[in-house]
Amino acid sequence: MPETYTHDIEVQFRDLDTRSHVNHVVYASYFEQAKGRLFDEVLGISLAEAPTVVRTLEVDYRAPIDPDRTVTVALTAIDVGGSSFTIEYEIADGDSVVATGRTVSVHLGDDGPEPLPEDWREALSPYAVDG
Repeated sequence: MPETYTHDIEVQFRDLDTRSHVNHVVYASYFEQAKGRLFDEVLGISLAEAPTVVRTLEVDYRAPIDPDRTVTVALTAIDVGGSSFTIEYEIADGDSVVATGRTVSVHLGDDGPEPLPEDWREALSPYAVDG
């Protein structure tokens, strides 16, 4: 069973919509914030500096997130491929899962997709589905 990487995020006023709960597009930004922390802490590179692009983004909304909450984003499984990796996400508000999702990111070189660096593979292995 792979390890789970988690990151807590405090809901900000700017995250709210006119119905006073977190706007649906912000859920994806919560995924991205957690992925950014994973890059910093596990891969040792800033997400802004990493030569990757998101090819696929999926979000399954289950419940609204209210203001003045702290949610936990869990990266529940990472599937490491040749030049891409897939991350599955779960956003929880307390004991309730409010959203799940998935991204596929591609590692890019000057001429397009290229193999993931070996040090990334090694660093991600504890979180990988085949780790």
